[in-house]
Amino acid sequence: MNFEEIKDKRPKKVGELVDKSEEGDNYIVKVSDDKIYELAPIAYYIWAMCDGNRSVNDIVTELSREANLDESQVRDPVVMVLDELEKASLITF
Repeated sequence: MNFEEIKDKRPKKVGELVDKSEEGDNYIVKVSDDKIYELAPIAYYIWAMCDGNRSVNDIVTELSREANLDESQVRDPVVMVLDELEKASLITF
């Protein structure tokens, strides 16, 4: 998966936030009774932005603005997180 392939797609999150991890800052997201994931804060933040309305490009733009980084610096990490979220069935395109 690379940015050019998915930049116009609008990912939609699957599952719901259940809780915040007891140890640390991770978030617990439940997809189904037998599928529960613990997400790092940045993965959770990107997952939460996947509302079906924002494109991948919109997410990159918003994150770069909030982190005060150039879009080129956040593009690959965002794509990597989206790829992992999709593999875990936490988002759909």
